[in-house]
Amino acid sequence: MSMDTSHTANNDEIDLFDLIDDIKDKWYWLIGTVALSLCLALVYAFATTPVYQTEVVYKEVSDTDLLPVNQPRLQGVFSLSNEKSFKEVRALARSGNTKRAFYNQLLAEKDDSLLTLIYDERLTSEQNFSKFSEFFAYVDPGAKDGDVFLRIKFTLSDAQWATVLLNRYSDFVLQRYLTEVRNTIHLNKQSRLDALRLEADGLRTKYLAQKNQRMLALEEASSIAASIKQKMPFYSGSNNAVFGAQPPLFMMGQTVINAELSQMRSRAERGEDAYISGLPELNWKIQNLEEAEVNWDSVRFVQLDQSAVLPLKPIKPRKAMIVALAGVVGGMAGVMFALLAAAQVRRKKSKIGNRRRRISAMLKSR
Repeated sequence: MSMDTSHTANNDEIDLFDLIDDIKDKWYWLIGTVALSLCLALVYAFATTPVYQTEVVYKEVSDTDLLPVNQPRLQGVFSLSNEKSFKEVRALARSGNTKRAFYNQLLAEKDDSLLTLIYDERLTSEQNFSKFSEFFAYVDPGAKDGDVFLRIKFTLSDAQWATVLLNRYSDFVLQRYLTEVRNTIHLNKQSRLDALRLEADGLRTKYLAQKNQRMLALEEASSIAASIKQKMPFYSGSNNAVFGAQPPLFMMGQTVINAELSQMRSRAERGEDAYISGLPELNWKIQNLEEAEVNWDSVRFVQLDQSAVLPLKPIKPRKAMIVALAGVVGGMAGVMFALLAAAQVRRKKSKIGNRRRRISAMLKSR
C-alpha cells in the first residue's frame, strides 16, 4: 500500500526535464504553431490598409506680431493680446463648425481621388462628416503646461493626401480667423466713426443754434441803436454809467454791433468748425481713425511652429511589432500544444499498461 502511494506521489510531481523531453518529442507542434502564427501575422500586416499620420503645431506669437492691429490709431476700437489670439485660433481649430465648413469645401471640389478617402455613398451626410471628424486628434496641454501649444494630428490611408489636407485645414483656420478679425475691426471702426461724427454734428447743431440766437439779438439791438442814433458804445469815453446787470446790447452802439454781425457772417467762408469748442479735437480723432490702415501681411495671430510633412511610414499596422507578438504568442501556444500532445500519449500508454496488468493479475489468480 505504501509503495503504491509513493509511486502515485512520484507520478504527480512535475519534472522539468520530463517537460523538456516532451517538448522535444512533440517539436513539430511547437514549430507548426509558431509558423502558423507568423503566417497569419504577415498576412494581416500586409493585407491591412496602412494608416498615415501627420501633424501641425501652433504656438503663441510675440507682441510684435500683433502691433499692426494694436496701433494707437485703433485705440478704443480694437485690441488683441497674443494670449487671446492663441486661444481664439485654438477654439476655431477645434470647432466642429470649422471642420464642417472645410469638409463641405472639399466635397464641393468633386475630386474623385479625394472623395474615395473621405466620402462613402452608403452613409448619410452626417455619418460621413462624423467619420471625417475622427481623422482629427488634438494635443492641447492648456493651462497645465508652461509651454503653450496646440498640436493638430490628422490620419488618413493616403500619406500624400493626409499632408495636403492638414496643411489646407491649417490655412483654412488661419484665413477664417483673419476674416473674423478684419470684420470685427471694420465694424468697430465704423461704429466708432459714427459715434464721433454724431457727437460732432451735435456740437455743430448746438453752435449754429447759439449763433443764430446771437445774430437775431444783435440785429434787434442794431435796429434799436439806429432808432436812437446810438453810434458808439454808451459806456465809452467820459460816460461812467454803472449798471447793476449786463447792459442791453443796443448800448454797444450801432457801429460795434454791425461789426460783430459782419464778423459772424464771414465765419461761414473761413469754416466755422474752428470756432466750435471741442470740435477740432473730434475732427482730429475722426481723421486719424479714417486714415487707420492695417498692414495684414505683417500680422501673425499664431506661430506655425511645424507644418504638416509627408510621413515616411504608417502608424499602423506596425508590422514588426505584429510579427514579434505573433512569434511570442505562437511559441507559448506551441509549447502548450506540445505538452498536451505528450500528456495524451502518456495517458494512452498508462491505460494500456493498466489494462495489461489487470489481465496478467487475473490470469495469475486462476
